[in-house]
Amino acid sequence: AAAAAAEERATRNLFIGNLDHNVSEVELRRAFEKYGIIEEVVIKRPARGQGGAYAFLKFQNLDMAHRAKVAMSGRVVGRNPIKIGYGKANPTTRLWVGGLGPSTSLAAQNTSTEVLRFLVSN
Repeated sequence: AAAAAAEERATRNLFIGNLDHNVSEVELRRAFEKYGIIEEVVIKRPARGQGGAYAFLKFQNLDMAHRAKVAMSGRVVGRNPIKIGYGKANPTTRLWVGGLGPSTSLAAQNTSTEVLRFLVSN
């Protein structure tokens, strides 16, 4: 049940915990970029003794973030096995519609954009 609740709160922002204090943005990008386009990396390094380093990765969309979370949970980055959760959502008026195959026509994509505009404005 806890896993289902976490998935309901899925966002394109991933929290990466238990990081080595010396981890670099380059290392994080290298470890995660195979799962999608990373728009932003923010690394936080609390003072020694105040907890480990952690980071937030913002992916271009939810599908990419979800793939990265599933594939990388518990993997070692630097010297530590990392913990991954979804970060807080950034408020937006956009809605991501994933899973559209290459056979989806541009007209169908534009139609879904119009439907979404209608839903968001009402």
